[in-house]
Amino acid sequence: MEKIAILTDTASDIDIKLAEEMGIYLLPLYVNLDSKYYKDRKEISPDEFYTWMKESDSIPKTSTASPGDLHEILEQIKNDGYEKVIAISIGANFSSTYNLFNMMKMDGLEIYVFDSGNLTLSEGIFAIYAKELVDEGYGFEQIIEKLNAKKEDSKVFFALDTFKYLVAGGRVPRSFGKIGDALSVKPIISINPEESHFKLFKITRGEKKVLNEFKKIAARELENVKDYYFYIGHGGYEEGIEKLEDIFSDVIASARRTYRIQISPTLGANTGPGLFGFGIFKLD
Repeated sequence: MEKIAILTDTASDIDIKLAEEMGIYLLPLYVNLDSKYYKDRKEISPDEFYTWMKESDSIPKTSTASPGDLHEILEQIKNDGYEKVIAISIGANFSSTYNLFNMMKMDGLEIYVFDSGNLTLSEGIFAIYAKELVDEGYGFEQIIEKLNAKKEDSKVFFALDTFKYLVAGGRVPRSFGKIGDALSVKPIISINPEESHFKLFKITRGEKKVLNEFKKIAARELENVKDYYFYIGHGGYEEGIEKLEDIFSDVIASARRTYRIQISPTLGANTGPGLFGFGIFKLD
């Protein structure tokens, strides 16, 4: 049986506890708060990060891991007895992490880098899926083939309180921010995995309409889908999880697995506090 390790970055929103339980290796990315760098989830928790955001007028910045950070993890993987690595990366157009993964080589390790085209657990779910395939005895090439076949089956939809942080980070046009400020709306954002870009899915007014739209989106996405993973998440908005649990009680009950997550600092730096939403990974 092949010795295959699964590696992903912390933009995947797999928390440290789940990663340890599953045996998934995590590469921490960095968040810069007032010129001080912190390793995502290792040196700053999501709770600490969102508290800082709510109390600070500064805009946080992010950066990928260093080559040294990645080399250290690959050394650990090799020392743990693995011969092959499947690295699941945040979408290539969101971060230089994909390029970093591709740049690194290590004698004795065969490395394949999978561009998820996505972020948050819609990226991380590929790592979870890949690790389950490893545990089921699938081979290296088989897992790679299955991952690529599923690239369009991982979806995420989330609502923002403001476009401020996406605009400041250059993630969306400034015109988006002007629309949001002028109309006091809550945008629903999705991801185009083929291009690794944020996509304005719909503009709504008020949280009640956001929740109603979420229900409609999930119903459309899950039509004729019998087997799926489901997750709900928030960025500094715990109440949002409770509301999502309520509207998605039937969806959660039918899912093979459900995850409840908090958006990591390196993603939250670009979306701000108040985010909440859901994701689906279609298995059939």
